[in-house]
Amino acid sequence: MRRRIILSSWKLTTFDIALFGILLGIYFIAASLERYVFKGPLNISLTYAIFILFGLILGPFKGALLGILCDTLNQIIYGISTWMIEYAIVPVIIAMISGLLVHFIFNVKRTTWYVGFIILVIITIIMISFLITYNKPFDWAELRFKSKNPIPTIVVASVSATGLTAIWIIAFITYFINKFSWNFKHKLNAQYVFGILVGVFLIIVIMRWFWGPFAYINYHNRFRNGTWTYQKYYLPFMIPIMFKTLIEIPIYALIIFHLKPVISLITGRINFYSQKIYTY
Repeated sequence: MRRRIILSSWKLTTFDIALFGILLGIYFIAASLERYVFKGPLNISLTYAIFILFGLILGPFKGALLGILCDTLNQIIYGISTWMIEYAIVPVIIAMISGLLVHFIFNVKRTTWYVGFIILVIITIIMISFLITYNKPFDWAELRFKSKNPIPTIVVASVSATGLTAIWIIAFITYFINKFSWNFKHKLNAQYVFGILVGVFLIIVIMRWFWGPFAYINYHNRFRNGTWTYQKYYLPFMIPIMFKTLIEIPIYALIIFHLKPVISLITGRINFYSQKIYTY
């Protein structure tokens, strides 16, 4: 039985291939918006939300496979001259993490709340520590961006506080609904929202906050003949990413929550066709 479950997570059915095509189309729409509409220093990482959906819908292994396919086709279309393993593994890791978090997100467990709040506290402490450590305006011109004016510290602090407050408000509201509501459906939905929020937050922290600046500095040094050092440029890139993604996180979490019925329907069909293979 266990061997069948492992094999089914790798086996591709006709339904999987058709679903790959649909999700690829959605990815390229999001990638085009990200490339041509939401561009510049304050770009919105729409494709990260799509990669999270890959893992939630397809599971860690098939989601990672589709992530590799997305990166491969993207390089074929826009050129492979600037291909980097640092960026190529991003969709793979996001899809795998979100796929592995399915059990954490969509199963009612009391430990979900304990682990989730511990993660939120740790991330909050990390963020506040970085903001206090690097307490000065962010000069985009110094980092060779198009913007001529530095972003004031008060703007960074205000946006960060707004986003972080929204995340904690959602977390506490869902906790109290789950704890005190007599309606099982409301308790379940609260659990889902909280689990998705923590999952999205964790993925954004790992892949955008920590990995993003590292990958971009490597890109600049490799393809722009730069000499940027991690000591000088890591935090100036990391802090703006932190405060702008705090606005994205609750939005992504609520969108994914509202897509939960669709995700459940698709995963149900995937499981049906995967099990059907072994009846022949």
